[in-house]
Amino acid sequence: MKKIFFPILTVIGLGALILAGGCREEEKLHSAGFRLPEGDTTVGQTLFVEMQCIRCHTVEGVKLPVQDPQALPKIHLGGEIYRVKSYGELVTSVISPQHTISPQYLKMLSEEEKAEGVKSPMPIFNEDLSVKQLTDIVAFLHSRYRLIDPSSDEFYYVMP
Repeated sequence: MKKIFFPILTVIGLGALILAGGCREEEKLHSAGFRLPEGDTTVGQTLFVEMQCIRCHTVEGVKLPVQDPQALPKIHLGGEIYRVKSYGELVTSVISPQHTISPQYLKMLSEEEKAEGVKSPMPIFNEDLSVKQLTDIVAFLHSRYRLIDPSSDEFYYVMP
């Protein structure tokens, strides 16, 4: 009986370690402790134009070279918003455009196109951008968002 009991405990222990290891594997995907170097907004704006981001994007308060207005739909970036996009969200949007599809882009699609499955038309630049270029572009974009306070009514009360 002792000979069978020990291997069962070993298998259960190994299984627990594998499951715990799976949790650690998932934690590795999160950004806690991850920090990119500071970016340069001026260089980021230049790169934004050079990388042809202006083909599909406009940026709040920035005069960019004019592209053919009929060529592609324009997704507006920056401006006043109620929740500022975090630096990490912007990095993710650049390196993994399929991660989140812009609500602005979704509004441009027909119901039929949405039913077929929506993919971001944005190319993946992972092999084309250095970390420095990425941080410069993200610093530029991050600087273009402004947080606005929602208007409040002094008599508004939320019941607990």
